[in-house]
Amino acid sequence: MERDLLSTLLHVTRTRLVRDYPEQIMTCLDALTDEEIWWRPHEQANAVANLVLHLAGSNRYYLEQVIGGRDVGRDRAAEFAARGGWSKAQVTDAWEQARRAAERVLDTIEPSQLAQTTDRTGKVTTYAQILLHVTHHNAAHMGQIVWITKMLHPGALDEIWTKQSQRTS
Repeated sequence: MERDLLSTLLHVTRTRLVRDYPEQIMTCLDALTDEEIWWRPHEQANAVANLVLHLAGSNRYYLEQVIGGRDVGRDRAAEFAARGGWSKAQVTDAWEQARRAAERVLDTIEPSQLAQTTDRTGKVTTYAQILLHVTHHNAAHMGQIVWITKMLHPGALDEIWTKQSQRTS
Protein backbone atom coordinates (compact mmCIF):
# COMPACT_ATOMS: atom_id res chain seq x y z
CA MET A 1 0.00 0.00 0.00
CA GLU A 2 1.40 3.37 -1.01
CA ARG A 3 1.26 5.90 1.80
CA ASP A 4 0.38 9.55 1.43
CA LEU A 5 1.00 12.20 4.08
CA LEU A 6 -2.23 11.58 6.01
CA SER A 7 -1.94 7.79 6.08
CA THR A 8 1.71 8.10 7.13
CA LEU A 9 0.80 10.49 9.95
CA LEU A 10 -1.90 8.12 11.18
CA HIS A 11 0.39 5.08 10.91
CA VAL A 12 3.22 6.77 12.85
CA THR A 13 0.77 8.04 15.48
CA ARG A 14 -0.67 4.55 15.98
CA THR A 15 2.80 3.02 16.22
CA ARG A 16 4.03 5.60 18.74
CA LEU A 17 0.92 5.74 20.96
CA VAL A 18 -0.04 2.07 20.91
CA ARG A 19 3.34 0.32 20.83
CA ASP A 20 6.51 2.43 21.17
CA TYR A 21 5.73 4.87 23.98
CA PRO A 22 3.75 2.39 26.09
CA GLU A 23 6.53 -0.18 25.89
CA GLN A 24 9.21 2.36 26.73
CA ILE A 25 7.24 3.58 29.73
CA MET A 26 6.67 -0.01 30.84
CA THR A 27 10.43 -0.64 30.58
CA CYS A 28 10.96 2.31 32.93
CA LEU A 29 8.24 1.17 35.34
CA ASP A 30 9.73 -2.33 35.38
CA ALA A 31 13.04 -0.85 36.56
CA LEU A 32 11.46 1.13 39.41
CA THR A 33 10.01 0.10 42.77
CA ASP A 34 6.71 1.20 44.26
CA GLU A 35 8.58 3.85 46.23
CA GLU A 36 10.76 5.02 43.35
CA ILE A 37 7.83 5.81 41.07
CA TRP A 38 6.98 8.58 43.57
CA TRP A 39 10.55 9.93 43.94
CA ARG A 40 11.07 13.57 43.06
CA PRO A 41 14.18 15.74 43.45
CA HIS A 42 12.14 18.54 45.05
CA GLU A 43 8.51 19.42 45.74
CA GLN A 44 7.97 21.35 42.48
CA ALA A 45 9.13 18.41 40.34
CA ASN A 46 6.98 15.58 39.05
CA ALA A 47 7.49 11.94 39.94
CA VAL A 48 7.36 9.21 37.30
CA ALA A 49 3.94 8.19 38.64
CA ASN A 50 2.61 11.74 38.16
CA LEU A 51 3.92 11.83 34.60
CA VAL A 52 2.45 8.43 33.73
CA LEU A 53 -0.93 9.32 35.26
CA HIS A 54 -0.81 12.67 33.44
CA LEU A 55 -0.09 11.04 30.09
CA ALA A 56 -2.81 8.45 30.66
CA GLY A 57 -5.32 11.20 31.47
CA SER A 58 -4.22 13.42 28.62
CA ASN A 59 -4.23 10.63 26.04
CA ARG A 60 -7.69 9.55 27.10
CA TYR A 61 -8.93 13.14 27.04
CA TYR A 62 -7.61 13.95 23.57
CA LEU A 63 -8.35 10.62 21.94
CA GLU A 64 -11.50 9.37 23.66
CA GLN A 65 -13.13 12.69 24.48
CA VAL A 66 -11.95 15.20 21.90
CA ILE A 67 -11.81 12.83 18.93
CA GLY A 68 -14.15 10.07 20.13
CA GLY A 69 -16.78 12.31 21.72
CA ARG A 70 -16.94 10.30 24.97
CA ASP A 71 -16.61 12.22 28.26
CA VAL A 72 -13.78 10.68 30.28
CA GLY A 73 -14.18 12.84 33.39
CA ARG A 74 -10.52 13.85 33.56
CA ASP A 75 -9.10 15.55 36.66
CA ARG A 76 -5.85 17.05 35.35
CA ALA A 77 -4.96 18.73 38.64
CA ALA A 78 -5.18 15.40 40.49
CA GLU A 79 -2.67 13.85 38.06
CA PHE A 80 -0.03 16.27 39.35
CA ALA A 81 -1.24 16.66 42.93
CA ALA A 82 -0.87 12.98 43.84
CA ARG A 83 2.00 12.27 46.23
CA GLY A 84 1.49 8.55 46.51
CA GLY A 85 -1.59 6.45 47.10
CA TRP A 86 -1.12 4.50 43.88
CA SER A 87 0.96 1.33 43.72
CA LYS A 88 3.17 0.63 40.72
CA ALA A 89 0.61 -2.00 39.66
CA GLN A 90 -2.19 0.59 39.75
CA VAL A 91 -0.16 3.16 37.79
CA THR A 92 0.74 0.44 35.27
CA ASP A 93 -2.93 -0.55 34.96
CA ALA A 94 -4.01 3.07 34.37
CA TRP A 95 -1.35 3.38 31.67
CA GLU A 96 -2.42 0.11 30.02
CA GLN A 97 -6.09 1.16 30.08
CA ALA A 98 -5.13 4.41 28.35
CA ARG A 99 -3.10 2.46 25.78
CA ARG A 100 -6.05 0.20 25.01
CA ALA A 101 -8.37 3.22 24.73
CA ALA A 102 -5.91 4.91 22.35
CA GLU A 103 -5.77 1.76 20.25
CA ARG A 104 -9.57 1.53 20.06
CA VAL A 105 -9.92 5.15 18.95
CA LEU A 106 -6.98 5.12 16.54
CA ASP A 107 -8.26 1.91 14.94
CA THR A 108 -11.50 3.69 14.01
CA ILE A 109 -9.89 6.70 12.32
CA GLU A 110 -9.30 6.78 8.58
CA PRO A 111 -6.65 9.04 7.03
CA SER A 112 -9.36 11.08 5.30
CA GLN A 113 -10.72 12.07 8.75
CA LEU A 114 -7.51 13.84 9.80
CA ALA A 115 -8.67 17.08 8.17
CA GLN A 116 -11.95 16.84 10.12
CA THR A 117 -12.35 19.51 12.80
CA THR A 118 -13.76 19.57 16.29
CA ASP A 119 -14.26 22.32 18.84
CA ARG A 120 -14.22 19.97 21.84
CA THR A 121 -10.89 21.49 23.00
CA GLY A 122 -12.48 24.93 23.18
CA LYS A 123 -11.17 25.97 19.77
CA VAL A 124 -11.56 24.56 16.27
CA THR A 125 -8.80 21.99 15.76
CA THR A 126 -8.22 19.29 13.16
CA TYR A 127 -7.76 15.68 14.17
CA ALA A 128 -4.27 15.84 12.62
CA GLN A 129 -3.34 18.74 14.93
CA ILE A 130 -4.64 16.79 17.92
CA LEU A 131 -2.66 13.68 16.98
CA LEU A 132 0.53 15.71 16.51
CA HIS A 133 -0.01 17.38 19.88
CA VAL A 134 -0.57 14.03 21.62
CA THR A 135 2.50 12.35 20.12
CA HIS A 136 4.76 15.33 20.90
CA HIS A 137 3.34 15.58 24.42
CA ASN A 138 4.07 11.89 25.01
CA ALA A 139 7.61 12.24 23.66
CA ALA A 140 8.37 15.20 25.95
CA HIS A 141 7.19 13.48 29.13
CA MET A 142 8.74 10.21 28.00
CA GLY A 143 12.11 11.93 28.08
CA GLN A 144 11.49 12.99 31.67
CA ILE A 145 10.45 9.46 32.67
CA VAL A 146 13.54 7.96 31.05
CA TRP A 147 15.81 10.56 32.66
CA ILE A 148 14.41 9.92 36.15
CA THR A 149 14.71 6.15 35.68
CA LYS A 150 18.31 6.47 34.47
CA MET A 151 19.11 8.71 37.40
CA LEU A 152 17.74 6.20 39.91
CA HIS A 153 19.13 3.11 38.13
CA PRO A 154 22.26 3.86 36.09
CA GLY A 155 22.61 1.33 33.30
CA ALA A 156 19.07 -0.03 33.62
CA LEU A 157 17.94 1.56 30.38
CA ASP A 158 21.05 1.10 28.29
CA GLU A 159 19.76 0.12 24.86
CA ILE A 160 16.13 0.95 25.81
CA TRP A 161 15.10 0.46 22.17
CA THR A 162 16.48 -3.09 22.17
CA LYS A 163 14.88 -3.91 25.50
CA GLN A 164 11.61 -2.43 24.31
CA SER A 165 11.54 -4.55 21.16
CA GLN A 166 12.47 -7.70 23.12
CA ARG A 167 9.47 -7.13 25.39
CA THR A 168 7.06 -7.25 22.45
CA SER A 169 8.64 -10.21 20.66
